[in-house]
Amino acid sequence: MTDLSADDHHRPHDLVGIGVGPFNLSLAALADGIHGGLAAAFYEQRPAFHWHPGMLLDGATLQVPFLADLVTLVDPASPWSFLNYLRARERLYPFYFAERFHIQRAEYDAYCRWVSEQLPGLHFGHQVDAVRWNTERALFEVDFTQLDHDGEVEALGRA
Repeated sequence: MTDLSADDHHRPHDLVGIGVGPFNLSLAALADGIHGGLAAAFYEQRPAFHWHPGMLLDGATLQVPFLADLVTLVDPASPWSFLNYLRARERLYPFYFAERFHIQRAEYDAYCRWVSEQLPGLHFGHQVDAVRWNTERALFEVDFTQLDHDGEVEALGRA
């Protein structure tokens, strides 16, 4: 997760996402891997990533195999793959020998949090207030409110 820099406010983005769930997290991870760069920013009101909080029942698994993670089917060499997550946690071999293709929902949440904590361009604690077309600059502008850890207004911004 990165904080907004002064350049982020004035530099147009190629891609802006509102909300950071698995879909936009996947999009951000794939955009990060584009050679030559893609200026992307994703804004989420919550202070951190959490997938289905309160619904991560013990033993419940995903309905799809682990290869349907955020990136693998599009970019198998991505650093944001589930297998790389396991390697970083020193759990790749135990996972391999367990011979399970469907991972637990809690593990998927932990994997997504791992990606969201490292991936640049994700801005948590940012409530999007408006999206509008600026005819003079020929681009969309996003107005947001930056929130502190208690959910109180910290700053206003535009991207």
